[in-house]
Amino acid sequence: MNRSDIDFDQLKYNAIRGNVVEDLVLNADSKGFQIIIPGAEPFSGTGSTLGEGILNTMTNTVGIIILANDPDVCGQIIDGLMNGSFVVIVENRYKNINKDSNKGDGIYQIYGLSTGLRATTLEHDKYSTDTNGGWNVVLTEEGAPASGIFLYATDLATTRALFESLTA
Repeated sequence: MNRSDIDFDQLKYNAIRGNVVEDLVLNADSKGFQIIIPGAEPFSGTGSTLGEGILNTMTNTVGIIILANDPDVCGQIIDGLMNGSFVVIVENRYKNINKDSNKGDGIYQIYGLSTGLRATTLEHDKYSTDTNGGWNVVLTEEGAPASGIFLYATDLATTRALFESLTA
């Protein structure tokens, strides 16, 4: 989703766990888009690393493959990715659902909420078997103050409904 589409006035963090978002609302007529990447490791290259400085921060990256290259993909997706600022919510492979309390609180991780994800890689290799001739995209957020921000609202069913309500 475009970061500018988030209604930050209605963004609600958990009162005790400051890295848990309980409510995320988009501005009227705004929707995010689902990214579905087939394969055993769909978001390969997605994660966080320490960015050292006077105050240490995190650098977050989200890897996406767009399995197409045509006028619509270029005009409607790639051109927008070139200069936009984004938030991506990833459904984690390792879900921590066996814990006694807060079951499912680690399923949905939010990248880009603090400072925005921006394209740092937009590569098209017409003959790449990794992308089926499509696009390799890496979105990067620098200067994030937290090691991880998660979407979790009350229980797993409520969280899934919130997550699904954000997409077109």
